[in-house]
Amino acid sequence: MTPVPPGGGPITDPGPDMTSGSAYGDVGEYTSLAPGSYAVSVRPADSPPDTPPALSVRVDLAAGSAHTVGLTGLFSDLALTVLTDDLSVPPPGTARVRVIAAAAGIEPLSVVLPDGTTPAEGLRFPEAGRYIAVPAGPATLAGTAGDVSVDLPAGSVVTLVVLDGPGGVPQVRAVVDATGAAAIPSGGVDAGGGPVPVPAPAVLAVVAVAGLLALGRVRALGALPAVVALAVALVPVLPAPTPAARPVTLAAAAAPEPLAPDLPAPVRLLVPAAGVDAALGPVGIDATGGLAAPRDPARAGWFAGGPTPGGNGPAVVAGHVDWAGAPAVFSRLGTLLPGDGIAVERADGSVARFTVTRVERVAKDAFPTAAVYGPTPGPELRLVTCGGEFDRAAGSYLDNVVVFATAV
Repeated sequence: MTPVPPGGGPITDPGPDMTSGSAYGDVGEYTSLAPGSYAVSVRPADSPPDTPPALSVRVDLAAGSAHTVGLTGLFSDLALTVLTDDLSVPPPGTARVRVIAAAAGIEPLSVVLPDGTTPAEGLRFPEAGRYIAVPAGPATLAGTAGDVSVDLPAGSVVTLVVLDGPGGVPQVRAVVDATGAAAIPSGGVDAGGGPVPVPAPAVLAVVAVAGLLALGRVRALGALPAVVALAVALVPVLPAPTPAARPVTLAAAAAPEPLAPDLPAPVRLLVPAAGVDAALGPVGIDATGGLAAPRDPARAGWFAGGPTPGGNGPAVVAGHVDWAGAPAVFSRLGTLLPGDGIAVERADGSVARFTVTRVERVAKDAFPTAAVYGPTPGPELRLVTCGGEFDRAAGSYLDNVVVFATAV
């Protein structure tokens, strides 16, 4: 990762490596970076950091964006190809899917799903199709023979990478770009039962975070193992051409990992800085369509319709700020600061650990649904309770306090 010096001066420090020894078809993880200009450089694997780069490019990174850089091409024709990723919330009951044609030895690539949806048509190496929303669940990628089955989790964003395979039969590797909730509650969370008898500043504290983070992913889709020092850019997705093309034969990549592996259920939540050591059980969506808070004010509730804490995606936990005039499990949630730790114990004894990145107080009628439940590329956590002014006529608070945290 190499920030470009102010004024665009020469770069003498290559920065830390984001991935090492990447080979054809390898896919790296997203890395959070501050907005700004960076240099992307590629050098042969196992070479020292001061080795002149084989490829490099300047990229300007916008806040809140997500991108993929692919090392594409054959030997002397290698190039850095930059794609813009769409990690926004897919429509209900769907997954957002795109196809990358990373197989050099195939005709123009077309992929058709059983409902007739075509996530790729006429793609040539090394082009990428645009994201489209497709029905979630089991899907078959149709080819001239040997169709490939994949399972597309609802609320997820998935890239299907088509690679050269044995015998000239392309393989398909399904990569989850981001994971979100399968069903998204509407509106804010009703998690208060009366004014909390503590000074308002302690309950309603809002922590400002300097700047937003952008996200980047490294993809090595070429034939040359390489080390990528940075992998983020802001350029449009390559347009998909439109020549007529027949579907090709596809084969599943060897030993594919499940897109959404099962994890043990969370059973306890610990937030030392907020005085939380509470039992944690599942909650769902209430009769109004919103996220239900636990009936017991001393317990926290994990939204079982979303990711499990420690798995990819935003796990959401709700708890009351008060109950019948007495402080409840999340009475001090608003006092948390960036850097504070959170731990979630799971049924098998394992622990998922998180660090607070920001705390927000938001009006319930302007609840940030996409930011709380929307797909994320790695494990994240949201803690939600009530805050703000108490509306005695309605019997509830006007605001929610939301804690955002990322896995460590």
